[in-house]
Amino acid sequence: MNQDSCNRRVTALRLTLILAAGLAVVFSACGFILSETESGIVLRFGKPVRVIEKSGFYFRLPPPVERVVRIDRRLQHAEIRISETLTKDQRNVIVPVYFTWRVSDPLLFHTAVHDVENARLKLDALVTSSRNSVLGRHDFGDLVAEEDKGASLPEIENEMLALSSDDASHHLGIELLATGVTRIQLPEANTESVFRRMRAERKREATQYRAEGRAQATEMKAETDKEATGMLAEAKRKAEEIRGQAEADASSIYAQAHGQDPAFYRFLRELQSLRTVVDKNTTVVLDTGVAPFQWLKSVETEAAPPITEPPAPKPPEKPDNVASSNAPLPTLIEPARQ
Repeated sequence: MNQDSCNRRVTALRLTLILAAGLAVVFSACGFILSETESGIVLRFGKPVRVIEKSGFYFRLPPPVERVVRIDRRLQHAEIRISETLTKDQRNVIVPVYFTWRVSDPLLFHTAVHDVENARLKLDALVTSSRNSVLGRHDFGDLVAEEDKGASLPEIENEMLALSSDDASHHLGIELLATGVTRIQLPEANTESVFRRMRAERKREATQYRAEGRAQATEMKAETDKEATGMLAEAKRKAEEIRGQAEADASSIYAQAHGQDPAFYRFLRELQSLRTVVDKNTTVVLDTGVAPFQWLKSVETEAAPPITEPPAPKPPEKPDNVASSNAPLPTLIEPARQ
């Protein structure tokens, strides 16, 4: 009895283990787990029947009835192949471009490209085509221009992205997030010509800056001269006003002095006139009977000792018809030498 019971227990344990193993095999064949970075497409006999975009545990029919294709949803980064292209001004340039992308439509992605490697090849051709098209609309100077002067490099990169993102989304199920230029190279044959053009362009800009500087300097100088002329004119006007006022005051003072003692005033004016006309190196022959030279006669008479003159020659006899004149004869006056 005990032996039979033990055998039944062993048999039940074996059946339980076999059932557990079978269930494990069934679960492993019919279930799968998606991680946070994956999307899944369930294919039944090669035809897509379900698209799973959330992570977790899911069931499916065992192979070969159904199988799961896993698609990476993480960001992908790649660069196009190096090749030459032409700018609008017919300059050969080598412009490598990088692009960043991820899968936006797993079903379209699987149908169009199947895997990541084919997706990179198709994106390489798409981005290369958009680069050639965009650079064909811009001059070479736009690639090296500053951001505030015409089209700049970020604008060119945005044009590439806008031109290629629609095709990538609609035809490949890929969201193209960014495109950018890694470097700008020139073919060896065009390097010297580009350098010559750059030097000429910089020389032209320097000449323009110098001309603008000279124009500004001339304008500033003209403005300064204008202000200086105005200031000088104002100063001269004020000086003339002050001089006129001073002359008016002096005339008023002279008039008052003349009114107080006219004879003394006339005497001073005659002396001033005499000082102005006669100096130490002047010899004049004047009539001392005319003012103000009568003072010379008086001063000479008082200051100098009397001079003994030789007897004057007898004047010739005049005709009877000529009347004698009682007018005084002119006197030779010579100031004393100092």
